[in-house]
Amino acid sequence: MNKKSQRIFAGVLAVFVSVAMVGSAFIGYFMGGDTPSANPGAYNTANAEAEYQDQKARIDAMVQQAKADPDNVQLQTALGNEYYDAAINAQVVAPNEMQENFKKAVEVYQQVLKTNNDPNIMVDMATSAFYSGDYDLAEKSYNEAIVLKPDFINALFNYGIFLSQAKQDWAGALNQWQKALPLARNDQEKEEIQAMINMAQSQLQAKTTDGVSNPNLKNGE
Repeated sequence: MNKKSQRIFAGVLAVFVSVAMVGSAFIGYFMGGDTPSANPGAYNTANAEAEYQDQKARIDAMVQQAKADPDNVQLQTALGNEYYDAAINAQVVAPNEMQENFKKAVEVYQQVLKTNNDPNIMVDMATSAFYSGDYDLAEKSYNEAIVLKPDFINALFNYGIFLSQAKQDWAGALNQWQKALPLARNDQEKEEIQAMINMAQSQLQAKTTDGVSNPNLKNGE
């Protein structure tokens, strides 16, 4: 598996400086399988537009290749990853195209999963579905990945993000992150997951103390 499979969630601690960061701001804080780190600050924004246009050209070429070779699972997977990457880059240079790119990623990943039941792809599709607005598909896919691989840290981590941000289900998110913690692959991951656990516990404590009338509990804040 290439280096993309090694990506981890960078900057998670920064997310929890303000839990109100939702939507595209959270894209940078997912673990993924074969897709690169979703961090819009990781590249020079001066070159972002050119990079995005090059990426769109690559996608167009890959779409044509995929039409000519529809059974090429490796090509289809690469196309799904390219759409995913394009969605990430679009949040900086073309925000109105971000959701559509995620939708395209979902479509391609769904085709791949017909013949390659890979939990990594399931998680990337679930994350794409989340940001394309298909919460039902996102939750279903996260759960399917966890059933296939209960100790899959990427699935547990990302599902927790989904639960906390899409559903404001901090208890559910806490449960997923507590499962992920002993699976951390290095000290950085362990610290970041623990920080998320602490935030979830704080949110639950605030809810217990103040109830839903606390305005900071609305919309996941």
